[in-house]
Amino acid sequence: MKAIAREDRGLPARIAGDIGRRIALGVLKAGDTLPREADMLATLGVSRTTLREALQILTTKGFIEAKPRLGTRVRAAEHWNTLDPVVLSWQGDAEDQDALAEELFEIRLSIEPMAARLAAQRGTTADHAAIRAAFVRMSQAHVGLEDAIEADIDFHLQILQAAHNRFLLPISSVVRAALSISIPRTMAASGGFGASLNQHEAILTAIERREGEAALAAATTLIASTYKRNFG
Repeated sequence: MKAIAREDRGLPARIAGDIGRRIALGVLKAGDTLPREADMLATLGVSRTTLREALQILTTKGFIEAKPRLGTRVRAAEHWNTLDPVVLSWQGDAEDQDALAEELFEIRLSIEPMAARLAAQRGTTADHAAIRAAFVRMSQAHVGLEDAIEADIDFHLQILQAAHNRFLLPISSVVRAALSISIPRTMAASGGFGASLNQHEAILTAIERREGEAALAAATTLIASTYKRNFG
C-alpha cells in the first residue's frame, strides 16, 4: 500500500477501493490477514477514523471480516456483494475479463427480456418516450462514439425503469457494467452500431405497441446475437 499524502472526504472510499481491487485481482487471497491497524496507519499516513471507515466499507461489501484474536481476514468471493456497482468497478481490472463479461451477459439474458415485456405492459407514455429518445440519440450519425455508447446504455436502463418493478432497479448497475464491457467489444467485432440498430428498434416498436411477448422475444434476440458476436 502506498502512503496517502492528504485526507479528504473521499479518502476512506479510495483506501477501500485500493484494498478491494487487490482482493478482486487475487493479490490478497481468501484467508489472508490484513496488516495490523498500527502498521496500516503508519504505511498509509491517515487517521485511525479514516482507516476504520475504509475497513467498514470493505466489511459491508463482504470483502473482509474482523474476528477477535484472529485479526481482519479476506473473505472468499461468494461473500462479496457482487451486485454493488462499486464492487463491479473493483473487478474491472481482473484477469478473467472474458469470464466476467460472459457472466454479466447471462444475467442480462435472464433479466432484460422480462423487463422489456413489463415495460410494454406497464410503461407510461412518458416512459416509452424516454426509451425512444435514447434510441434516437444512439442512431444519430453525428453523435460522437462516447455519446452513442452512453445512449445505448440509457436505452436499456430506461427499459428497466419502465418495467416498474422495484426489485429490478438494483440490477441497473449490473446491466450498465455489462454494457460498458460488451458494447466496445461488439463494435470492434461488427464495425459499429449498424448491426444492432434494427434489433433495438424492434424492441422499441414492440414496447410502444404494448406487445409484451414481442418485446420479450426482440430483447432475447438482441442479447443472444450480441453474445454470439462477443463469444462465438
